[in-house]
Amino acid sequence: MLSKSCVYSLRSIIFIAYHASKEVKVGIKEIAKELELPEPYLGKILQQLTKHKIILSVKGPHGGFYIEEEAEELKLIRVVEVVDGLDFFYSCGLGLKQCSETHPCPLHDDFKLYRDGLFTLFSNTSIADLVHKIDKGNAFIRNLTKD
Repeated sequence: MLSKSCVYSLRSIIFIAYHASKEVKVGIKEIAKELELPEPYLGKILQQLTKHKIILSVKGPHGGFYIEEEAEELKLIRVVEVVDGLDFFYSCGLGLKQCSETHPCPLHDDFKLYRDGLFTLFSNTSIADLVHKIDKGNAFIRNLTKD
């Protein structure tokens, strides 16, 4: 399904969208610490997201990462496309090259249901939608700590 890079990307983008703005940026150390992600690996991920203008970065003492409000309307499928590509949504569940509607593998119909459902979910859900769930207290983005 989604690679570790893609999952880390989504978590990072949501964290940045929730905590940062053009005026207040979050640094890589804070993101890595709060989301419990390896900093060097996260650096490569954030660099890729910046390159594709999904997030923005500013260097310097008051630098860090942020996302513009308009970009919060970005659908999750764009992040998946940048990080993993969209091949998963068109591939066979058993990895067969010849699998199709007219020549299905044994998993084809069931796998297609879930694969298409995920495509719809990612295509219809924006970063803002997920941030809104956090704002309402209906979701979280980092692990809960035990007291």
